[in-house]
Amino acid sequence: MIYDYIQNREDHPDDVTDVAPNYEQEFVNAKSFLQRTSTVTGDNMYDHLTDCLNKILAERPENVIDFFEEYSRKVKERRYYPLTDHLEDIYVPPGRFAFANKIMPFLKPLAPGEPSTVDPDDLEIADMSKNNMLQLLYYFEQTGVGLPRNDMFYLTLSMRKLIHSKPISKIRFWGVIYGIFKNYIILEAELKEEEYIKRNEKLLQDEILPPPPITDETALQKSGEEIEKALEELKHQQDIGGEDRTTKYPRQLPPEPPNLFEEPPEAPSEPSGVGINKKVYFCCNEIGDDWIELPDITPKHIRIARQIYKSFSGFLDREVLTYPEFPGLEKDYLRAQIARISAGTDISPLGFYTFSPGGEGEGEEEEEEEAEEGGDQQKTTYSENPKYDPPPLKDLLDMSVSFWVHHTLYILPQGRTSWWNPNPLPEQGEEMDEEMGEGEEEKEKPIGPEPETGPPLLTPCSEDATLEAVPAWSIRCSSKIAEEYAIAIVRSNLWPGGYTFTTQGKLWQNIYLGFGLKYLEHNFSPTPLPPVQQDYPIGPEIMEIMDPTGAQEEEWRIAHLPKPPPIKIMGGEELGEEEEDEDEDEDDDDDDE
Repeated sequence: MIYDYIQNREDHPDDVTDVAPNYEQEFVNAKSFLQRTSTVTGDNMYDHLTDCLNKILAERPENVIDFFEEYSRKVKERRYYPLTDHLEDIYVPPGRFAFANKIMPFLKPLAPGEPSTVDPDDLEIADMSKNNMLQLLYYFEQTGVGLPRNDMFYLTLSMRKLIHSKPISKIRFWGVIYGIFKNYIILEAELKEEEYIKRNEKLLQDEILPPPPITDETALQKSGEEIEKALEELKHQQDIGGEDRTTKYPRQLPPEPPNLFEEPPEAPSEPSGVGINKKVYFCCNEIGDDWIELPDITPKHIRIARQIYKSFSGFLDREVLTYPEFPGLEKDYLRAQIARISAGTDISPLGFYTFSPGGEGEGEEEEEEEAEEGGDQQKTTYSENPKYDPPPLKDLLDMSVSFWVHHTLYILPQGRTSWWNPNPLPEQGEEMDEEMGEGEEEKEKPIGPEPETGPPLLTPCSEDATLEAVPAWSIRCSSKIAEEYAIAIVRSNLWPGGYTFTTQGKLWQNIYLGFGLKYLEHNFSPTPLPPVQQDYPIGPEIMEIMDPTGAQEEEWRIAHLPKPPPIKIMGGEELGEEEEDEDEDEDDDDDDE
């Protein structure tokens, strides 16, 4: 700045005292001077001072004036580090950095649990030996589906952490449902029997307890209703003042007609651990997020989900805006679709599961008793066959799909796996049973609703229905060259995204990777609206009638004209009466003759 000021004085030697300094020009000249690059290193003083000040402001050391030269030296050294040193040059994107923070807790050893006197072998922690995701990834790659290798490894660590925090007895990777904004990664689990008992007891207790007390919101709503009622009464009092009195409020309308429609009884939901709620599902949007347990579903969720066709958004708490109206949020819709997909795509090789082998056991005895009491009641439990002999690959690749069976219960049209009678027959007393004979009982026994039935467990896939010319399943082999190492792959055509593979040994797995929607042979047609309810009974007063023509109106007018009055004659007698008397006299004369 001194140099610039002296230069200005030299430009105006005659009148130095009258020239004021130009500060803007001095600032520009000073900055340009500091930005002059060195002919040796190519650096400039302006950038060097900027780096030094940034470093000082970032660290904010005490007594920086005492070792400012040290900061200047470090800044210069940092500019001339060797090209092979990249430790300080690595740039981590924000998304990758956030994902690394999520994964870091999984890479650490699990925290020791609380001390317990129970034997570690009796803690019943879920078996993770069948969830070797890297081994499954090898077969998934041959199938042509799956997740990236890193995701499968992180998924294993996440599942290991989940089984130590939840009372889970079995767990497996169910699949992925793709959404519009986010995806759902889903795990299928079975809880311990003690946990199922606790949940069912809590559910029963919630049904017995009275409704919750009135909260502030309900109190405000109630007060608002009282105010509206008072305003209506005030309007009514003003209206009854007289016909000639004019008010700004309209007259009170007649009362609304009562709604006499009664909804049919809704089937109760199956308890936890039974039927459609037999298994529990956990989901998250990205690997590393906390697992969220999906709620149990009701038969109504299943029935409405069958009538709509809607993609997922990726947000569990979002409303499902459809017709018919879905009774829940997207998490309920997701749970209903998972139940439908599992019932249709969970298949296993023939013979892998069996019903109580050996013919001995409490489970089989209970099922026999239930069959005797309830008639043709289907079996709902099975177990692994210890003597399972895998069928040859040729049989597994049979296009008839006879060597594959369903191991998940069929969901009835009612929305349950077991039929619920909406109109149970009244129970008759013992005395009436004794008085009535067997023949009379058979005659007078009322006929109840016909129960819904479905295919039993372990039904071959060859009995599945087809959609027009599209078969229910497609089968292929992973390799036709090395057949001794090949695997069989079964793909569902009714639920695109459902896959099942099996090796020539005892290893097999189900997986679903799709949008959670069923295949439709035609375009989706929403359910039509119900017919409009009649406000008034149909009668001649409100029926539409064709207007009569002019000729018809003239005929009707002539036919309904009044009769002309009779003509009177002199003497006050009517002509018509005399003529009638004469006619009568003539008739009498004829009779006399």
